[in-house]
Amino acid sequence: MMALLTFVLSLIGSILFTPWVKKIAYQVGAVDIPNDRKVHLKPIPRIGGVAFFLSILIVNVLFNKSLIVEKIIFGGLLVFLVGLLDDFVELKPKPKFWLTFLAVLIAVFIGVRVDVWRIPYTKIIIKGFWADVITFVWLLGITNAMNFIDGLDGLAGGVAVISSFSLLIISLLLGRFEMALLLSSILGSVLGFLFYNFPPASIFMGDSGAMFLGFILGAISIIGVLRVSTIINLFFPIVVLGFPVLDTAFSIIRRLLEGRAPWKYDKDHLHHRFLRIGMKTEQSIAFIYLITICMSLLAIIISLLQDPYISAILLFGTLFLILFILKKLGVLEVRRNGKV
Repeated sequence: MMALLTFVLSLIGSILFTPWVKKIAYQVGAVDIPNDRKVHLKPIPRIGGVAFFLSILIVNVLFNKSLIVEKIIFGGLLVFLVGLLDDFVELKPKPKFWLTFLAVLIAVFIGVRVDVWRIPYTKIIIKGFWADVITFVWLLGITNAMNFIDGLDGLAGGVAVISSFSLLIISLLLGRFEMALLLSSILGSVLGFLFYNFPPASIFMGDSGAMFLGFILGAISIIGVLRVSTIINLFFPIVVLGFPVLDTAFSIIRRLLEGRAPWKYDKDHLHHRFLRIGMKTEQSIAFIYLITICMSLLAIIISLLQDPYISAILLFGTLFLILFILKKLGVLEVRRNGKV
């Protein structure tokens, strides 16, 4: 019942905050100007993440007294501030990376981490410093991954909604009610924002919103599940946030094969490639939503099965099928050195 209340309040809050944020964005010049890396053709406000961040923050301050949730939100705040700075002054890639690096490092230091990692199929247990390193790499990676896919109207928000809904179901099944409250607030807030962000978008979430969502969902996917499950712990976060992980992995491999630095921005992510093969924006978004739904359903199944062998078969089978379809569509080609 409380989860439903936080969902409704967050939804209303986001719907009310977004027009206010849009007005402020125009006043302070926080608008996204079209360039060779952008798909849109006119200036659009780009700090929409402020609206759903405020909604999530207020609802959880009022109704969620969990210490770990407070730590996750504080870590999300640090990442959000880095993104917000970039939304205003457009940081160069290296300063932005190191600021994000520092924000995630502080989050891990204050307790947003998994204390013990158990490797599937082995008796290997990783804890202490190296457990913190794995947590840090995951959080830093997924923070940037969500930002990478924020290239089409409603894309990152929709992926976040689908992923948060699947995490909400799993949190309820595992009895992690503090995580369920946080997730219901994310679900409601981002849904409210999507009312303004679906094509054609009248406001973007910006780096602040995308990075915040990446961090907070990445944290929940390991802290909300891995501290309960010790069997499928390396599979679950990759599955539940499958498309951002897939797109980031492909982008890094592609850039390396093309002889370019992996952190360099470009207009060649999977969603850009869907457009180039003839898909309309809405079709590209729907196709990515479908991939995310499939991965989210798989995550729920894996969490229920608690079997590492069946989980591995399902995971790699699904991944192979997705890659096969993408290959057939012609979106995995890499210039210069052939194909992936």
